[in-house]
Amino acid sequence: MTIKLMMFGRRSPGQTLAEHRRHMKDIHGRIVLDYIAADPQNAPRKYAQNHGLDGVFAADDAAPTTLRLGLDFVTQLWFDDLGSVKASRETPFYNRHLRPDETRFVDNANVVGQPFSEERVREPASASIDVKLFVVRPAGAMAVDLGDRIASSEVAYSGYCRNTPLVPGPIAVVDEFWTREEAEAVRLLHHCRQALETGETEGGRSAAYLIAREYRLFAGR
Repeated sequence: MTIKLMMFGRRSPGQTLAEHRRHMKDIHGRIVLDYIAADPQNAPRKYAQNHGLDGVFAADDAAPTTLRLGLDFVTQLWFDDLGSVKASRETPFYNRHLRPDETRFVDNANVVGQPFSEERVREPASASIDVKLFVVRPAGAMAVDLGDRIASSEVAYSGYCRNTPLVPGPIAVVDEFWTREEAEAVRLLHHCRQALETGETEGGRSAAYLIAREYRLFAGR
């Protein structure tokens, strides 16, 4: 089973979004690609960055701080198993090049990293689709199948992936949608929030929502 490590966070204090995005993609992303070339045995099998365009932070005080502050990015890295995730972050290359660079674009005090199993419910209609909506729900939220809740709606989306955690952590589930454009993602966000805020739960208030542009920096071999 492939492991999908997801990192949720904000940019470094004192940094603009443009500065954050430039460093994350052009500098840190390049180092990760160098890692993949230098040590393919320990490096991620696939690598994608998702740069925040718009979103909603969690309004529930019980939600993790990261979700209440709002998200600027979601990073996704794929590994063979949980042991590979740990080993990848302990190599000389990682400690010499990647770890020191993280503080240059990430607020490390408020970042969450968690391994997930991904279920590809609907593949994106085209490989060129790169706008996504993440619905990130914290542990303790009522278990609601968001995919089922919006299945009968008229809100369009191209692809859907449901991510469930492999180990206990602050995140309970991440719903990941591909959309054709940012306006479509905005409409979908509004609909997902309504679907979670029903009579039996205010799950929409505890979730964080992020509309992002996906950069598939390494699609795998």
